[in-house]
Parts: sequence; structure tokens; C-alpha cells
Amino acid sequence: MHQDPAAFDTRFDSDLLHPRHWPTWLMLALMCLFAWVPTRWRDALARKLAPLAVRLAKKPCRVARTNLAICFPALSVEQREALLLANMTKGLQCMLAFGVPTFRSRRTLLSRYRVTGWEHVQAAEASGKPIIFLMPHAWAVDMAGLYISAQGLKMCTMMHSVPNKLYDWFINRQRRFFGGTVYERSAGLKPIIRNLKQGYHFFYLPDQDHGPEGSLFVPFFGRMKATLPALPKLCKLTQAVVVPMFIAYDDHLGGYQIEFSPALSDYPGQDIATDTLRMNQIIEQQVARFSADYMWFLKYFRSRPVDDPGRTYD
Repeated sequence: MHQDPAAFDTRFDSDLLHPRHWPTWLMLALMCLFAWVPTRWRDALARKLAPLAVRLAKKPCRVARTNLAICFPALSVEQREALLLANMTKGLQCMLAFGVPTFRSRRTLLSRYRVTGWEHVQAAEASGKPIIFLMPHAWAVDMAGLYISAQGLKMCTMMHSVPNKLYDWFINRQRRFFGGTVYERSAGLKPIIRNLKQGYHFFYLPDQDHGPEGSLFVPFFGRMKATLPALPKLCKLTQAVVVPMFIAYDDHLGGYQIEFSPALSDYPGQDIATDTLRMNQIIEQQVARFSADYMWFLKYFRSRPVDDPGRTYD
């Protein structure tokens, strides 16, 4: 199969066997082991480990506490600490199950989903237009992309490479488990636009702070946030429709709960700032409903507008 030069190359490189990668190979072996551990045991272990992880992960938890204080000022400190613990538990539950797509069968993976709103995806697909799946950074975000690809939709997405070459290879190989194409964010939007015009659909996570350059400062949970206005631009260039979605880990189910919402109507409009704000409002509504599943450890408010120069994170 032809390899798109802009896409992440998932072919195996013999350099991945170098001794410097052996600790990562050990980590992948543990992922394989946990993939075969019964779900209820994994989830119970995550609940046991979460309080210790909160105590040890001081810097990430400091970021998370800042985010929670910004987004949920009405909650008491005790309530935010309880939310942080629940968030860490969800993160560990997802991490311990992260090897399932690679080391277990397709049937095993797909049996772990409970999906609502798939009819909205079918309606969007029937329109003949490409679909942009609008998805915030939830702990189980990779599993959301895998589910969509497993339904036979031609998918593409963007990601940041991580410094660990072996883990980068593993995670992107897994992201292509059911097909689809993964692009490094540094490749820009050109390959995404090309794919959308060729009948692909785009799995898009737009909520990170990528700096003030090229961003608009629009509200998110009442605080001005640097937000890339790429979504309305992509829609105008490709005639794509936007289907919001969210994935949460349900420890009662022992699997993933995915909700798809109806495609956005009258989007984009005439004003790019209004369209970008509408995107943030949709993400805000999703996060407010599933606050324990959001990646609060990312610096969403790192960039500040000129009239609000105060530091957000220590």
C-alpha cells in the first residue's frame, strides 16, 4: 500500500530493538499482561492506585487543580479534590486497558462499547459530505477513534509525536488498528483538507492551547482561552459537517460510553470568532457533563491575552 509521505510511518525500524528502548519494551509487555487481566480487577487496581498517584504526581496535579479552580469556581476545595481523585482513577483505568486493541481480539475490544446517537453519524454520512468529529481530550480518546474506524468509515486524524520513539511507533500503529491515517500536527492542515475532499472523515481534538499565534481568545468556562479557529475554516474549505461526540469510561460497564450529537446546523456562520466560541461552548457542555473523564492535566489556559497577562500555571 502506498505510504502517504505526510502521514506517520508505522513500519517497523530495527533501531527500535536498541537497548535504550528495552525499558519501553518492558512497559509494552506489562500492557500486554494487563490486556488479559479481567476488567474488574484492573479497575479495582486503578481505584487503589489513584490516591497514591495524586500524591506523587505533584506537577500534573498542580496543573489539574488550577484548571479545576478556573472551570468550577463554585465547587469547594474538597469537592475539587474529590473530582481530581475521580479523574485520576478514570485515567488509570484507561491506561491499564490501553493495550487491549493491540493484544486482544477485535471482538473483545468492540464488546466494551455502549454507544448512543450513532444515527446522527449515519445521517451526516448520508448527506454525502465529509464529517469532522469534534472530540475533546478525554482519557479514552484513542478508543473513540478506534470505534469510528471499526465501523468502516475512512478516517484521518492529527497528533503530536512523543519523545519516546518506540512508544510513538506503538501508539500510532494502534491508532491505525482499524485503518485510517495519522498525521503529525507539524504537517499542518493541508493533508487533512486533501483527505476530506477525497472522502475521508476527520477526528479532531481542538481544545489544547497551541499558543497565541494564529489563535483567537474566546471564553471557555468563563475564562479567555487561546483557541485555534481551524474548525470553521475547514468546514468552509471542504463543506464538511460537524458531529460533536464524547467518550467516557464507565467502570460499572467495564467499558466505554460514547455519545454522538446531531450535526451542527448553520455552521459555520459569517463570523469566525462566533463560530470558534460556539465550538468552545459545545466542548464546555460536554466536559461539564463528564468532568471526571476530561484530561485536566493539560495546560488549557497557558496563553494569556494582552489585557490579562497574569500567570495561570506556576
